[in-house]
Amino acid sequence: MSKKINKVLKKNFTFDKNKSTTEDLIIKASKSISLNGFCVIENLIPKKDIKAIREEIINAQSKSSKNIKKIKSLIDTKKLSEKKLLERGDIELRSVGRLGRPSKPVNDIIWMPKYSKYLANKTIVKLAVKMLDDQIRIAQLHPRIIPITSSEDESKIVIRNDLLGLPRIDKGPVSTRDWHTDWPHDPSAYGGENPDENVGFVRSPYPDVVMCLVLIWYFNDIDEKSGGTWVLPGSHKDQRNPRGPSDKIVLTAPIPGEFQIKAKAGSVFIQDSRLWHSAPMHNYGKNKRVAVVNRWCPWWLSINEFAPKSRFNNVCRPLSKSEYLNLPNNLKPLMKHLCPDELDTFQKPLLKKAKAAALRTRWAYQKLKKTPYGLRNINSKIKIKKKII
Repeated sequence: MSKKINKVLKKNFTFDKNKSTTEDLIIKASKSISLNGFCVIENLIPKKDIKAIREEIINAQSKSSKNIKKIKSLIDTKKLSEKKLLERGDIELRSVGRLGRPSKPVNDIIWMPKYSKYLANKTIVKLAVKMLDDQIRIAQLHPRIIPITSSEDESKIVIRNDLLGLPRIDKGPVSTRDWHTDWPHDPSAYGGENPDENVGFVRSPYPDVVMCLVLIWYFNDIDEKSGGTWVLPGSHKDQRNPRGPSDKIVLTAPIPGEFQIKAKAGSVFIQDSRLWHSAPMHNYGKNKRVAVVNRWCPWWLSINEFAPKSRFNNVCRPLSKSEYLNLPNNLKPLMKHLCPDELDTFQKPLLKKAKAAALRTRWAYQKLKKTPYGLRNINSKIKIKKKII
């Protein structure tokens, strides 16, 4: 994409938290997500804290990887029961609190206390509420680190299967892509045809509703050389899908109109889950590209109903009660559903509207009682706009 077009796009989708009021920022960001499918908000994390959080995230990914490796080893070699696994003190495994469901590795947030202070940033929460619903949840959260590209990585193609058995590109030529949409608009549904791992997906044609916001928090400057995420602006409104079996798209190849996100450390990239995007294959920067990915959903989205035997997917990795209580207070409502020892309840904004609706209902019945025969024409001015088919 030309520098001129990139500059225009940057103007339209990149916003600085320090240069706008919260209200103005939310209006601009929500408009960009609606039109382009994404936006970038800069300066969400102060510069003085970025280095420490970056190191924390690198350590968190290492701890998480080692923990999963140890759990897999114990299951494969000792074939321990769920009870025995949960009793071990050398792994971080948590019950999901549902009969018949396997326990899961602990949520990665426990290793990111510095980052957790910024996750429920007031601007981000208000934007998510505006785009999704009055009550929202963080369904997934994990570090995403891209190492520095070496000369031998440039043309080597390395394809590995992930923990659920689906192919993942680790290395490839500069032109390699991995176009996809995110859950719940991912037709591979993480588990493919495996009913034990499939999390479900929304079928096409998609309703024009934002069902999930995917956030990528960057902890070093990113651009086309240093691990910028590939995006295809406006693709969230397209009824095709890169992984759609009948849509004739080669998801591993470039697509006209694509470009890479450019953002400063401390920024967050926010996208509609329908947006076609791809992780970069290369990082020619001086440092690892360190980021944290999370998925924010409305309360009504079925985020953990399927994949009944999945232990290692990223969906709703749980927390113990003490881990939940240690979260920052503003983050607790967004992650309460991850703690089986806590009853997830509706929050004040939704309850306030429910109260108003109940009062309106009572008022209408009282009016009927007072004038049982006087309401016949009271709704005469209410007109439904007819759609001609």
